[in-house]
Amino acid sequence: MWQVSMTDGYVELHSHSAFSFLEGASMPEAMAQQAANLGMPALGILDRDGLYGAPRLYMTAQKLGLCSHIGAEVSTGEFGDQVLPESWQPHTIPEQPVRLSLLCESQTGYRNLSQLITGYKLQQMTKGEGIAPYRMIEERAEGLVCLTGGDEGPLAAALARGGLEEGRRTLRTLVQTFGQNGVYVELQRHRLREQEARNQAAMALARELHLPLLATNGPNMAIAFEREVLDLMSAIRHRCTLDEAGLLLQQNANRQMLGAREMSVLFRDLPCAIAETGELSSRLQFVMKDMGYQFPLYPIPEDETMDTFLYKRTMEGVANR
Repeated sequence: MWQVSMTDGYVELHSHSAFSFLEGASMPEAMAQQAANLGMPALGILDRDGLYGAPRLYMTAQKLGLCSHIGAEVSTGEFGDQVLPESWQPHTIPEQPVRLSLLCESQTGYRNLSQLITGYKLQQMTKGEGIAPYRMIEERAEGLVCLTGGDEGPLAAALARGGLEEGRRTLRTLVQTFGQNGVYVELQRHRLREQEARNQAAMALARELHLPLLATNGPNMAIAFEREVLDLMSAIRHRCTLDEAGLLLQQNANRQMLGAREMSVLFRDLPCAIAETGELSSRLQFVMKDMGYQFPLYPIPEDETMDTFLYKRTMEGVANR
């Protein structure tokens, strides 16, 4: 999910794992409650390769009087003509793909994101796996806003691979796909030296390419106390002990949700990056109540209706079972 700063509150955008019951120490309901406790007016969720927690976030946020935003981290193994490195990430096992953080700006964006995820997941046999070819992302970019992400995002990967030149090429590819107004250069500060060095490079590129900066905290736990739970769940997911987990675990307890005052202090040198979060929140107009429902259209024989055709296929399935 993610954080957005406003005058009286704060909106947080979180990177909440697709397997939130394994890698995230907090459920969407707990995240929403903590957002309310911190006085945030809105929050969003970015599940990994899915929209698993979106309905629960929406329902809880609605009860608490918060605005909720929907999105996903989409794994991609290709980026334009470049194959992204797979072993640079400090918090994941080797051979993990880079992830694009995509947010639904409109109903069109939600439809495209849903179709995108379904498209590349159908190519996989194992639940939770799947990598989207970048061409598939390009075909479904309308209505989506792209963040450059944190440790596992495309910009971090590009800078690690080829410095400023590779980072510049990556940002230009994103702009070509999502538009000049559809890309935000994300900054996170978890008191890690290498992360701040990356932030400085990202800020330079953002200025050069006239892209907005966005301050987030990328939290995966509601409160710092849950770090031990998060580490334990990460070890369980990767089928190893805590002693064997190494860099799979959090480097510190700074990935919890933060309030407006804390984030303002953390980014006191970049008030524009704080203010931009509120602008982005107001821009994301899609909410789950706008989904509606339309029965899928599928080809049927001329002498059938949707209902009769579905009934016959259902009865055939019953007989087979």
